[in-house]
Amino acid sequence: MDGFVASVAAAVRAGGYDVVFGAGEAEVTALSGHRAQVEAAGALVPHGPHAQLLRALDKAELSRAAAAVGIAVPDVLDVADVPDERTACIVKAHRHARPEVAGAPPRIDTTVVTGRTAVARRVEGIRAVGGQAEVQVLHPGTLLAYAVVRGPGGAVAESMQRAERIWPPRAGASARATTAAVDEELAARAGRLLASLDFLGLAELQYVEEPDGTARLIDLNARFYGSLSLAVAAGANLPDAWGRLALGRAAAPVRARPGVRYQWGSADVRRALAERRGGLARDLAGTLAAAPAARHSVASLRDPGPALARARTALPLRPRAAGPAVKTDPGTA
Repeated sequence: MDGFVASVAAAVRAGGYDVVFGAGEAEVTALSGHRAQVEAAGALVPHGPHAQLLRALDKAELSRAAAAVGIAVPDVLDVADVPDERTACIVKAHRHARPEVAGAPPRIDTTVVTGRTAVARRVEGIRAVGGQAEVQVLHPGTLLAYAVVRGPGGAVAESMQRAERIWPPRAGASARATTAAVDEELAARAGRLLASLDFLGLAELQYVEEPDGTARLIDLNARFYGSLSLAVAAGANLPDAWGRLALGRAAAPVRARPGVRYQWGSADVRRALAERRGGLARDLAGTLAAAPAARHSVASLRDPGPALARARTALPLRPRAAGPAVKTDPGTA
């Protein structure tokens, strides 16, 4: 932790930066908890009170606060109450691993686990690295996200999107999504929730919208999220609004326009290989056909560098080791 904070402070001094955003939950909480050192170097950490931020990121605390303002949340189970070995549940860490625990990851992913035995094993695995696990009923529905930049006076920039495909299946992120008109009632309740948490900055609230229209809050991201480029493409530049608020500059209220499409290409291909909707060939063809008209998380013809860098790190390419040539027997190659 000391090394991370010192490195950030050094980067701030070297680059003359005004604001520091954490890329993941571990970085967000570290920066918030040690903001005095970062701000002494000259940059702001753009979050509300640290204790309230931790409360918002704690899944159990978030559920309690959401229920108090009338937002539906997933039903919670004790491991012993999982009915049988065929029942699928959601297992998540409502508090993530402690960094002082050897081998603890910076993030524990939410997973779909089938069967009482497997659920118990997953819960013990989370506890072993210092996390606190929660078992939830797997509610069927559509992944819905409401992203908002909130200042002291309320929402400044907003975007709502519905997922059409997710990866991994049943408990993943948007592989394909489209912006939708902001649901006024959902936005109002989200505003009351964030106000009760004294939350400032960017919040991406994720819901499962059930067939009867009930939207159950499943998560809150207080950082740049995977499909953020969709909101920007739809006219709601959430990072810009967040930075302006942090620096005390004017930010005109804005909402993302409906109908803009998004695709996380590599995940959508993996999903098609696994789900095979209408057959493998048909699903892959639909996935490829969706790409040209969509905004992508990283890929952009106007700025290809990030996508090329990501592809380079993903490919299993290694430089050939120096040394004498070795003749290979063609029969065993």
